[in-house]
Amino acid sequence: MMSSILVPVDFSLPCHNAYRFGLHLAEEFKLNVVLAHYSSGAIDPGQPLVFAGDGSLHGSNVKRLENFASSNADGIDYPLLEPPQGVEVTYEAEVVFSVSASIIARASKEDISMVVMAPRSTRKLLGKWLGSTSTTVSEACPCPVCLVPEDAQFSPWKKVVVANNSVTAEAYPLWQIEDIARKYSSYVHFVHVQWPRQYGPLKFTPWRLMEKLVDETPADYPFDVVTVDNEDVTAGLMEYADKIDSDLIVIVNSLRNRWRSLIHASLTQDLALRSKRPVLVLHAEDTTVSEEILQTETENIN
Repeated sequence: MMSSILVPVDFSLPCHNAYRFGLHLAEEFKLNVVLAHYSSGAIDPGQPLVFAGDGSLHGSNVKRLENFASSNADGIDYPLLEPPQGVEVTYEAEVVFSVSASIIARASKEDISMVVMAPRSTRKLLGKWLGSTSTTVSEACPCPVCLVPEDAQFSPWKKVVVANNSVTAEAYPLWQIEDIARKYSSYVHFVHVQWPRQYGPLKFTPWRLMEKLVDETPADYPFDVVTVDNEDVTAGLMEYADKIDSDLIVIVNSLRNRWRSLIHASLTQDLALRSKRPVLVLHAEDTTVSEEILQTETENIN
């Protein structure tokens, strides 16, 4: 079975942009795309009640996905697009209890290698609730998650900024970063943001990473390890990304289960809401937490 990118959508324009971005990635990495819509089953008062396909709610949602993918839908001006040659798009629709739990459970299947999604539906929806689904998925999903801002356009990941935190030097995310660097001949900037005039010894993180890259597992791609001063970690990362005109920001997280992710205000959430550049969320390998996630999400869905 060929691996796929999972693109969960709610039929909004930001989600359509994430879908277009996902098609580019699928072409680059020789993957297929699973376009999915998970809903609570509630009727949206802002939308006309129209049943299509086989006349069922499921059939209607699948038909909407087909129209969404071909940019043939009433009421929303989706830009026209055509899937790249060699990329197969399949459609999945399901009525669920929890959207985030369902995305995590589907992404945990062996045929999914990445999730691509919009961090929000509209500019108006700001705050913690807004980022709950995308942030929960990105922090509790065992595979990489690419969060694509509404106006972000795909470009090869030639210049990559990696948030240098306490788990960046783990072997598994470093292997994934190396894979990206090889694929795109990238220059990787590992950026550690520290408070200016902070008390105490220097952070250990940059030096631990340098040991990994130079001594323990020598990197065969160009990189640098940079420390910048900023009391706002997100701002420090974004300003550095602006300075070098980076194509991608990468952050490495430790996996959390979905319930902890819902209440944990994180750098991932902050980046998702504020970054104008795509954010790729990788995870330190932790099979114990992964098994916990799978068990928790399966229980909640069932």
